[in-house]
This record gives sequence, structure tokens and C-alpha cells, in this order.
Amino acid sequence: MQKYTGKLAVLYPGQGDIQPFQQLAERLAVPLRNSSEVGFDNHELFFLSWREGCLKLIDKELLKKGGLAVDIEPRNGEQRSWPAPKQGALAQALGRKTRTVVDATTGWGQDCLHIFRMGYEVLCLERSPVMAELLIDGFKRLAEQDWMQKLNLRPPRLLTGNAIELLADDRSPAGLYLS
Repeated sequence: MQKYTGKLAVLYPGQGDIQPFQQLAERLAVPLRNSSEVGFDNHELFFLSWREGCLKLIDKELLKKGGLAVDIEPRNGEQRSWPAPKQGALAQALGRKTRTVVDATTGWGQDCLHIFRMGYEVLCLERSPVMAELLIDGFKRLAEQDWMQKLNLRPPRLLTGNAIELLADDRSPAGLYLS
């Protein structure tokens, strides 16, 4: 049996329901580790685990600290109302008549969430399965926000895969602005 030598694992804290951790590990085809097993002899450099109510990417060196998660809160200086005013360079580039925007390189989701808060429908494309899992968690937390539920809004849609291939597909939405 070949030993796993990847850099990522899902980290189970050793308490609570293990099933979401197992499912995440299976989706990403990475090992599941129990926090009591993790030491400096492990090969993984990064872990995914739920902490403080969200999925976080954790550096092995900082296991006891927070980790990185998709931040669903508006950035400093952004309007907190919905929809936020369509002003500034980004809004001008998108145009007032645009309805749907494709974010072809979603990453941590900050641009797509800003665009979403301006009232646009957003389709997010993310190539990295790990980033996609972090985005899924962030969009789920966004959907649970009171203001989202009161306004009956849905978070941006997310497709995982290569943006060039996804957009070349005949079934992709036409006439969209690419960010």
C-alpha cells in the first residue's frame, strides 16, 4: 500500500459528529486526521477543519490559532445595505444594465461578494476544489444571514472547474461580463 504524501488533510477535532469531516475528506480525496494524531511527523502542511462556525484552512505551524476562511462581511468602506449603491470604478466597468456577472477566478470571494452586494446576480467559477469547499461554506453562512433571509436572496452560484472549459460549454450563460 502506497503511503499518502500530499500536503492537505481534513482535521477532525475528536469530538462531535465526524460525518461532515469524513465527507469532506472523501470529496477532496485527502486523508482524515484526528487532532490527537497530528504532530510534527505528519506530512501534511495544511488542514481543513470547521472552527468558530466556519470551514477554515489551517497552516500546520499555526494549528492552535484561527486559520483562514471566506469572509462574508463587507470590506472596510463598503456599504452594508442591500443593494449597495452601484458607484465606483467596478460598478462603472460592470454597467448599470448588466444583470449577471461571471467571476471566472473567484479565489477568496471578496470581489464576487462585493458585486453581489451591489445587486448583481453572480456566477462564480473556481478551479481549486479546496477553495471551492471554502466558498461553499462561506456562501452557506451568507445564506443564513438575517438580511439574506428577510430579502429572500440566494448567495452567488458556484461552479467548480476550469473557467475556460466551463465557459466554452454550450450550456454556459451568454452575454455575461467576465471579471
